[in-house]
Amino acid sequence: MKTTIRAAMLALSTLVAGPAAAQMSGDVIKIGVLTDMSGPFSHQTGAGSVTAAQIAIDELRGMVGNAKIVLLSADHQNKPDIGLNIARQWIDIEGVDAIFDLGSSAVALAVQELVRERNKVVIFSGPGTDRLTNDSCSPNGIHWTYDTYATGRSMANAVLGDGGKKWFFIGMDSAFGRSLVEVMTKTVQARGGQIAGSIWHPTGTNDYSSFILQAQASGADVIVLANSGTDFVRAVKQAREFGIRGARPRIVGPAITAVDILALGPEDAEGLQYIDAFYWNLNDGTRALSAEFRRRRDANPGQAHAGVYSAVRSYLEAVRTAGTDAAPAVLKQLHTTTISDNFTPAGTVRRDGRMVHEMYLMRAKGPSEPVTAPWDTVSLVARVPGDDAFRPLAESACPLAR
Repeated sequence: MKTTIRAAMLALSTLVAGPAAAQMSGDVIKIGVLTDMSGPFSHQTGAGSVTAAQIAIDELRGMVGNAKIVLLSADHQNKPDIGLNIARQWIDIEGVDAIFDLGSSAVALAVQELVRERNKVVIFSGPGTDRLTNDSCSPNGIHWTYDTYATGRSMANAVLGDGGKKWFFIGMDSAFGRSLVEVMTKTVQARGGQIAGSIWHPTGTNDYSSFILQAQASGADVIVLANSGTDFVRAVKQAREFGIRGARPRIVGPAITAVDILALGPEDAEGLQYIDAFYWNLNDGTRALSAEFRRRRDANPGQAHAGVYSAVRSYLEAVRTAGTDAAPAVLKQLHTTTISDNFTPAGTVRRDGRMVHEMYLMRAKGPSEPVTAPWDTVSLVARVPGDDAFRPLAESACPLAR
């Protein structure tokens, strides 16, 4: 495995794109958005990710040579075998050049290996697991938007700095949930905090009462919900019914988004803090992207949507600059270009495949706080520099980081 990865990176680094390579496969660039269209993460990713990809395509249509840009989408149902079969058909039969989003960490890890074998491109926006750029990294994959290391470590440090000492974890029993709990546990223990316990729930759980009661009984002053999407929303609503409000114990949802906050409503979301990769009202660029997204979907984009937009746009710009949609040339271009768009003004892609950019500590507004629009549900607490948020290369288990 390591030999194969090193060989692939050597081929990528020594490729020189010239006039002979300045062509698209069949004069068509095929992009696939593989995501959760109907499950617990569909409001974070799903059809919104397809819309985000289409916005990027529309912005660059007619600007990538004479190539026709085709967008495909499919629902992997959060099942690795289904996701893998779709990705295989896209690549082997339909000629898809690059796959985006993925959503599910388990599906992402499976597709990462297939794309490496087929020497195509995959850019992840929705999955959280940091394994994609750590022990399961690939020269053909880029993790674009966020990961469990950045969200977990940044969130733990913020809460520890605010007096959180005794922690209990209610985690999703998945690659995403376990990775998030592992990162936060190490951060808490390194700074002298105490772990009161942890418990795991399957994706799509409806009744969280037993998990919440166990967390309350532990005496923890911080209860971490290491999940997201409808699982997080259900868990918070049920925790509120058990009287868990305010600062002690406080609920922490490190990997949620403004989409989850909107789903909760201001009464249940008030005061929740989390780490996000995108804030719609940060600057003119984020406001412009959000306005266009709302025009098409009557909803604000979440971080995964904004990440898909940025990833697809950057991919197409790399194809244009390289003069080809051949994966090695496009990947080389992505690894050597500063990412500057309506998602981030200054992102960089490291050799382990991690796109490094600024992250944000956010806080949910309460019902008494002024809002400018229905989607104005959160406020910015602090900026986290990308180099502080994401795992340092020196700590990575990725062979490409050597």
